[in-house]
Amino acid sequence: MKVTNYLLALAVALLATACHSSKKVTEQNAVENVSQQVKTPAKVMGGTAVSTSPVVYVYKMKADYSHQVPVLMDESRTRILSFPDPKDLLSGDKLRLPTQLKQGYWLDNKGIGPNVAFLTYTYEEYSQLPSAPSVKELLAHLLDKEPLTELRECGRWADYTDIVSELNQKIAAGWQE
Repeated sequence: MKVTNYLLALAVALLATACHSSKKVTEQNAVENVSQQVKTPAKVMGGTAVSTSPVVYVYKMKADYSHQVPVLMDESRTRILSFPDPKDLLSGDKLRLPTQLKQGYWLDNKGIGPNVAFLTYTYEEYSQLPSAPSVKELLAHLLDKEPLTELRECGRWADYTDIVSELNQKIAAGWQE
């Protein structure tokens, strides 16, 4: 019962915060952001769409990496912790590229986070590979280990009915909504 109450309180808190305030992404910000995330028990099963829906990340980059494959690194940015299978970059026959929003923001459609890095591989190239390269090869293909200038956590995908329009409204309103 405590877990259910805890998850309900967490869901309410997530909905109330919508998008976190604007911050320049630094290693310290990323560490603080990750350390503030609530750790849930390993055996939690089921849940509602709000608690199981992926986190929405909106971000700005120092260069246009919108076609570069993202990977997740450890906090020291020396090890790759997570990388996609080539098939993960496709939704049907379409690439899961980020969606361009207003004012230079991008909506993640793949699964990035505070410790994202981008590879020299484009989505187009990587999605054609028969299997994912080795971690050693991926490390050799790192393009930028700290590519973001801003990262916003904007609730869960289940919170939105028309995510692009709603996020663009938030951006136009200066993230005050």
